[in-house]
Amino acid sequence: MIDTRFMDFCRADTLFYDAPTTESAGQDFREGRPLPGGWTTNRGREWTVCVPPDSRIPDQGWKVHVAASPGNAAALLDAVVPYCLEHSLMFKYISDAQTLGRRGSKYGDRSASGKFITIYPVDEACLERTLNDLEERVGGTPAPTILSDLRWREGPLHVRYGGFVLRTTRLEDGTLTPAITTPDGKLVPDERRPGFHTPAWLTIPPFLEEALAQRRARTLTGFPFKVYKALHFSNGGGVYRAVDKRDGTEVLLKEARPLAGLDAAGDDAVTRLEREHWALSRLAGLASVPALRDVRKGNEHYFLARDFVDGAPLTDLVSDRHPHGRADDSPRARAEYTEWALHILDQIAAGMAAMHERGVVFGDLHPGNILVRPDNTVAFIDLETATPAEEMRPQALGSLGFRAPDHLRGAAVDLYALDVLRLTMFVPMPHVVPWGTQKIRTLIEAAAHEFPLPAAFLEQVERGLSPDVLGAVTEYGAVLPADGARDTSLASAIAESIIDVATPERTDRLYPGDAMQFILADGGVTLSFGAAGVLWALHRAGVEVPAAHTEWLVRRAETATGEGPGLFTGLAGIAFTLAELGCPDAADTSLDRAFATAQADPDVGSGVANGLAGLGLGALYLGGRRDGDRRTEQAVALAERMTQASHPNRLGLLNGHSGRALFLLRLYERTGESHLLEQATAELRGDLDILEDPRFDSRFLTAGLDGSAGILMALRAALRHLPEDERLRAAADHILAERHGGFSTTCGLLHGRAGEMLVLGDGAAAAERRALDAHLDAIGWEAIAAEPGRVDFLGHHGYRLSTDLGTGSAGVLLALTALRDGRPALPFLAPATGEVPQ
Repeated sequence: MIDTRFMDFCRADTLFYDAPTTESAGQDFREGRPLPGGWTTNRGREWTVCVPPDSRIPDQGWKVHVAASPGNAAALLDAVVPYCLEHSLMFKYISDAQTLGRRGSKYGDRSASGKFITIYPVDEACLERTLNDLEERVGGTPAPTILSDLRWREGPLHVRYGGFVLRTTRLEDGTLTPAITTPDGKLVPDERRPGFHTPAWLTIPPFLEEALAQRRARTLTGFPFKVYKALHFSNGGGVYRAVDKRDGTEVLLKEARPLAGLDAAGDDAVTRLEREHWALSRLAGLASVPALRDVRKGNEHYFLARDFVDGAPLTDLVSDRHPHGRADDSPRARAEYTEWALHILDQIAAGMAAMHERGVVFGDLHPGNILVRPDNTVAFIDLETATPAEEMRPQALGSLGFRAPDHLRGAAVDLYALDVLRLTMFVPMPHVVPWGTQKIRTLIEAAAHEFPLPAAFLEQVERGLSPDVLGAVTEYGAVLPADGARDTSLASAIAESIIDVATPERTDRLYPGDAMQFILADGGVTLSFGAAGVLWALHRAGVEVPAAHTEWLVRRAETATGEGPGLFTGLAGIAFTLAELGCPDAADTSLDRAFATAQADPDVGSGVANGLAGLGLGALYLGGRRDGDRRTEQAVALAERMTQASHPNRLGLLNGHSGRALFLLRLYERTGESHLLEQATAELRGDLDILEDPRFDSRFLTAGLDGSAGILMALRAALRHLPEDERLRAAADHILAERHGGFSTTCGLLHGRAGEMLVLGDGAAAAERRALDAHLDAIGWEAIAAEPGRVDFLGHHGYRLSTDLGTGSAGVLLALTALRDGRPALPFLAPATGEVPQ
């Protein structure tokens, strides 16, 4: 499932991802009402924490959660706070209605949704008393069920055992996660997944047994559908494949949770299910709309069953069939794709017209809500946002790029999305559309240049996405040099734009980047998402970096911990950036701290991103500059330890076997120890075992260094020493055959175009050069001007801009610099023989 945490960092007052503001005077639920003397209040990004005088709470235990909806949260807080004050109970609450609504939205965290107030009883006797007392005050108040908790009677009170004080441990891939302590003192993950779970060693207090029995008794008795596969989960409920036990027919079953999965209009999942029931009933008999079979309530949730459609999402078909994603990108292939795409679009347009004739507005038209059957006929699904045409409602939910401007109402919402769909069937980058007509014009020109599209088709798209339709919008089109990415002045413009938005006065980040700056520990300092990566790219581009920026990194490096000792999100990446910037002592100090971190943490990961392999690559790089013997010896010790570490459960260069292999290869090149080459080959085959498994879904393999490009780089590094290894060669050829240029989901180094350009720029074959040229020609598609004269780039997910190395402008700058200079963009991409090039 897509990580939706980034939505919390899409502020309305900036075009860049940024931390949610806490300066929302007048919005806090308790604004202007201070706590009694001795209490302390600390407002964070989402929660306001209230601590009584002389507070003494255990490290972990049973906590009480009070669930709420935005509409009744203030009243619940007013009822609960006096009780907490009277009994000196530490508590925290979601600070404002906007944050609470966002957490309860359709794509909020299912396990955390509904949580509004958290109370920390000091022991089980206090827990029982608190539950009973608060039941008298707020019991029965309507609120969403908290899926990770045990509900107390009818709610809104819930309980869960977990940590009171933040402690962390590592998952198998080295990722830090909240932890609790076992009776023998071992840290284990504090599981917060949907579904009530308690640690294996824990005995549930007797007074909770009744609540647990009530939970177990809530089953789907007499339910006529047998679920056999879950397809999708959101905060609003689930979607399942099921069989109707009454006649054996296969159905699609949709579940809706009351008061959960809120949309922009404040409607919950049940309201949308009722809306879909209405729409399917009104549209009965249309070939493009699945037939409704049943609607019923079961175990407090609501369910809708409709005929199952044997078809593929249009999103997947465009990805599979688009010539820019296939080996055959010939004029004939483009003509065949055009014919197919226009046939599908004609059916979609006819289906929309039929809906509108029956008085139904779809309200959420995008390729993920369109299925294409094997006979190339279409079916519309997910009509939960459908509305009566005559009511002329605004759009409540909408996919990025397909969401209509706010002034459009009724059927105009669908017609707008249809024209976006027409355009993005040929240039699949809908996230660019909201940035203005100049960007839309860029996409239209690209579609017209690449495909034999009828003039009438292009004219329709131009009319449907014209300024008259868009209304008053701000234009963010960036002006690129005449030769585009091939002009060296572009790199200078990107660098100047990055430096222009720096904020050395802040402590959390220096340059605006991806939301992971704020989600990961010290993310704003790291190579992937923070200052280290941006400064690396600027320095490699030959840009004079302001002294204050270098000083910022040196200062923050003194206390940064990162996600571990590794390269992309840990201390090693910070260290080798400091070395590049001419700060060798600071670099050595950071790398020594990284080794100390690895030594002190037996569960540290083994990958490149945050673990041992990344630390080893950093040691080899710094060892090539000075004190080489010591750093090489440290790297050898890491390799020995890494072989004893658990195998990666993820794929690729950053977190998988390929990254471990690359470290072993570079260490082999430094030492000549043949067993390291054997170990590296075994590691690579670990990733190939996953890729070659028929059950592997290639959609989970992204572009860029964190995807197939990174694996290809590791394979090429191995083939330099093992040119006769047929399996490695075949794997490299297969991955290389998929590098066709054209569109990419992002511009970034880790997941998109910049990472592709690095791997393509390393090759000499004509096909690679053509693919590279296609990427260079398309570099402006995601180029945005936050202000006139600037050149910025859309970050990961496409909702905001980013300047960082992993997802934004710095990654593009580094790729262009590497192509210009013929120099490895990152030191570990070059063989580790002798001195590292200066």
